[in-house]
Amino acid sequence: MTSGPSRDQQARREFVADPAVLAQLEIGLDELADEDLRAVVIRAEHPELEDALKAGVREIEGPNGAINPRLHLVMHGIVAAQLWDDSPPEVWETASRLLDSGYERHEILHMLGRPVAAQVWEAWVDERVYDRDAHVAALRALPGTWEQEREVLESERKPDGARRRDATARKHARRETKSSRRRNRRR
Repeated sequence: MTSGPSRDQQARREFVADPAVLAQLEIGLDELADEDLRAVVIRAEHPELEDALKAGVREIEGPNGAINPRLHLVMHGIVAAQLWDDSPPEVWETASRLLDSGYERHEILHMLGRPVAAQVWEAWVDERVYDRDAHVAALRALPGTWEQEREVLESERKPDGARRRDATARKHARRETKSSRRRNRRR
């Protein structure tokens, strides 16, 4: 007698795909063991990227800047494989922690993709091998690193006047901090 997946394994695998998209495509959860079907589901979750690929567009404007549609889908595929296979297990641990913190599934997938993208970049540019410790450390740093990057991107989208005001405020804050340190040293 074979038992089904554990509750944790079931939750982890359900996280891989949007249930509405699975229903729309008439694909069962167990069928996602097939990497090609996972890719179909990921593309269905990103119709704008699918349209861009069909049109031969290499870059589209996303909410946080330019996106390479193909690369974005590949990162989703890697994260989906990590979740499906529970390898490394810290990916699901991080996803669970972020879910408990109130983040939504799709944003979490993007957060999980950031450390993957860093690993891919280092492998491609610096010809480094996968660094599990660095990957796990980047996962553990979430959502902090994600939120910091979001703040930077939001400030870059502000009009020039607002950016200048922000820069001026930061400059004054730095000066005040230095002055405060000097006063504290004198005491």
